[in-house]
Amino acid sequence: MLEYKIKKVGVKWVLTTMSVLFALVGSIIGIFTFFFFPAVAAAGLGFGGKLLAWLIFVILYTLIMVVGILVMVWLYNIISPATGNITLFLETKEED
Repeated sequence: MLEYKIKKVGVKWVLTTMSVLFALVGSIIGIFTFFFFPAVAAAGLGFGGKLLAWLIFVILYTLIMVVGILVMVWLYNIISPATGNITLFLETKEED
């Protein structure tokens, strides 16, 4: 059994990958929130207003979520040497 320890998480990887992921998730949530099942505040908006609200929502959602993830990565990189790293136990696949 192989044992790997995650000693540090790369901030650049998290920033790029999670930004794209949260933008996609925010887009889907925003489409449902502003177009398919509009909230009371968005129900009276025209198409242009809904589109602008959707765009602002996606940007803010992505920024807030990425900042939260970056704070967690930063804390993990600081705290993990003192508390112990995440350990992955992997087995090699046996071929028949």
